[in-house]
Amino acid sequence: MNQKIHDENLTKNETAQSDTVEWYDIPCEKIDLYGILPENEGVLTRRLPREIALTVSGGVAAQSGYGAGGRIRFSTDSPFVAIKASYGSGAIPTVCNHIFSYGFDMYKFVDGKESFVATCRPTNDFDFKNAEFKMNTKCDGKMTSFTVNMPHFSEVKKLLVGIEKGSTIDHGEKYINSHPVVFYGSSITHGAAAGRPGNTYESFISQKYNLDYINLGFAGNAKGESAMAEYISTLYMSVFVCDYDHNAPSVEHLSATYHKFYEIVREKHPDIPYIMVSKPDFFPNPALNAKRRDVIIESFNKAKKNGDKNVYFIDGESLFEGEFYESCTSDGCHPNDIGFFRMAQKIGEVVARSMNLI
Repeated sequence: MNQKIHDENLTKNETAQSDTVEWYDIPCEKIDLYGILPENEGVLTRRLPREIALTVSGGVAAQSGYGAGGRIRFSTDSPFVAIKASYGSGAIPTVCNHIFSYGFDMYKFVDGKESFVATCRPTNDFDFKNAEFKMNTKCDGKMTSFTVNMPHFSEVKKLLVGIEKGSTIDHGEKYINSHPVVFYGSSITHGAAAGRPGNTYESFISQKYNLDYINLGFAGNAKGESAMAEYISTLYMSVFVCDYDHNAPSVEHLSATYHKFYEIVREKHPDIPYIMVSKPDFFPNPALNAKRRDVIIESFNKAKKNGDKNVYFIDGESLFEGEFYESCTSDGCHPNDIGFFRMAQKIGEVVARSMNLI
């Protein structure tokens, strides 16, 4: 028997009447773009130059246009925010209902932190070349700062933001750090299995402390390549978080690359906080994962012995600890929203302390 069972709330999107909307093509002067490159090479959500990505690996090149960590910020008194998007690669219709991979979510800035407002997502009859969404702002006609997060597992080639005609739009709240926190790592860093774009651990940290960041997570493809370390070393950043343990194919590979990666970044950034994180999915194979962790601890201890006073280690085994720790992943590996929140609590505290925020 064939049955089509669905919740209409998951198969419909509200759209705005075109004659009531004033559209702004991103990038534009009054809407600030974060987490992605200003020179986007035909893909708005480019977060790593393609020529650099190609020197790292084909997998990194394929994902270099995915919008992980990409955001826009603006303020408006409009009763709604409309989105028009044209997608590039990564947008696969058979899984188009995944909000995290292909949708957007929106937060408003209240009392120094971001507060969730709405999501929008592709539907079964979705047009990936000309998608349109509408999100109610709930701002009661008051100028309010908003953040809209980009989809994490697809390219956005073109993006327009719409507000009600007659409403005002201007720059949004500024982040407190002049240079972003940079996160590098695996699909966990990339955010795979988060329920929506704003539920990655990096985003939770950003929401709590109002921190700008760059997500250089590459699912299955973060292997500590020297070319990636060289690129990261050229970035202006306030903190660097190294989180690629999960993608290193073996203990031997991790040992051969981990401290070398540290040295390459440290040479160009001798003073910024450098945070080393071991993999959070520790329990499926604790004996092996303890050996992997030992490699990172060895690198940490070596850095400290050589006089580095701004290097930190976070034990991945501790990231999910507490009641229901076994429920922190979707599949025994990738964190779900509970897992990402717990990661954000531990990693975020170290980031904040290293920046003298707490």
